[in-house]
Amino acid sequence: MDIPKPVFEKKLKKISWKKIYSREYGVQYSEMAIMCLSYKAKHHIPATSDFQVIIPEGNNTVFYIDDISWVKLVESLNKRYTSDVKQLEEYEKQFVHDGKAYLNTAVKIARMDLKSSSNNKIKDLYLDYQNKLFHYSVFAWTSFILNNYVSERATAILDDYIKNSQGVDRQLFLDSLFKPTQKAVVLELQEEVEKHDGKLSKATFEGIYEKYKWLSCLDIHNKPWTKEEFHQHITSFTQTVKKSILSLSEISETLKIKSSDFDYLSIAQRFVYIKDARDDYRRQGVYHALVFFKELAKRIGIKPEEMSYLQQAEVVAFLDGKIKISKKLISDRKKGFVLYLDKNKTLVCVSGRDITITLRKFNLLFTEEKEKELRGSVASRGMATGKVIIVRGVKDLHKVQKGDVLVALTTHPDYVPVMRKSVAIVTDEGGITSHAAIVSREFGIPCIVGTKYATSVLKDGDLVEVNAIDGWIKKL
Repeated sequence: MDIPKPVFEKKLKKISWKKIYSREYGVQYSEMAIMCLSYKAKHHIPATSDFQVIIPEGNNTVFYIDDISWVKLVESLNKRYTSDVKQLEEYEKQFVHDGKAYLNTAVKIARMDLKSSSNNKIKDLYLDYQNKLFHYSVFAWTSFILNNYVSERATAILDDYIKNSQGVDRQLFLDSLFKPTQKAVVLELQEEVEKHDGKLSKATFEGIYEKYKWLSCLDIHNKPWTKEEFHQHITSFTQTVKKSILSLSEISETLKIKSSDFDYLSIAQRFVYIKDARDDYRRQGVYHALVFFKELAKRIGIKPEEMSYLQQAEVVAFLDGKIKISKKLISDRKKGFVLYLDKNKTLVCVSGRDITITLRKFNLLFTEEKEKELRGSVASRGMATGKVIIVRGVKDLHKVQKGDVLVALTTHPDYVPVMRKSVAIVTDEGGITSHAAIVSREFGIPCIVGTKYATSVLKDGDLVEVNAIDGWIKKL
């Protein structure tokens, strides 16, 4: 079978692919990731891009985008939403509105009598859910992009003032600037557990568990925490390191910051919360939607978690009675898939033996250049020596033991228990406001983020020194 030609075919020779993330997403959420930066998102993104590809890497999916269009996209977002505080306020309002609309839709559908609903009714519900998820996911994506851009610029602004001041603790000022002004759910959970000093009665534990068990629902193939998993997760919250924090006004007064720079630092600080709050809506929405996807899976004749490997168009076509879903197709996609937009801007999903052919055509069969010396941004100061454990996803978390150096693509709430065990944390992705950065500062654990290649250069068992003062990692 001929592989459909991509929308970017005529530009292939000129495209320089930029890697943005590596995650454990399935087909449906990967489709959403592409559409959220494509022509369909022009209502929010002035400079969208259709030049995107999602490819397999191990058990993860990796998002690539044309480097030139990525720069234009980021610059257009910054101009529209972070040029001044008022623009950000409008962005925040729409972010909350679309987040609530998505979550409310998921809750409403979960409460319906799905078993007695016709396929046509189920299709309408599915399309409504997907539509609400799309509008919210645009904010989930753009807030991720903007947060990285804004935090880097804010750090540069702050550093300009710090280098002209004497006796200033740079880390204190950075920690203070990037301390969320509001608490997203993951921090609310931590605070709630700490109120009890870790000594939870059975009733209190049950109540907190019911309130937060959905936090592990990254995608529709992920399940809510079991009570045992949740207990392990919250145990680490009883050991945080309390630090003194300055207000933005105190930072401004000490460094004599200009009003225009103060406004931008304020925007950066507010984005720390927005970036964390993305998951408050999405993961809770996925949790409530599991009932709906279980019903869909039953009708299709597959396991609920396998719904993650179907394209939206395939689900609709099945409900319309036009196709049957092949179990072999799902089996192939579990091993890996490639997603892109074809010349008609229709999402194409390639799997099986066609993956290598597609990657070769798209110039994505390459070996990354790996720097001999690993460097990154210091997220939490300190030094440590330990044995490397590579974590590319949730399935690898069991490998981490007390005293290990956690080396991950990125981190999210599911990682917190093993982060607490680690003597140091190193990530390929992320910046000073990433999840790894914030949690490591809370725990007082040395952390270096944004190394790009740590999970590729290092391997399980390597003994390394992590210098989270100068920002390097060295094999011993």
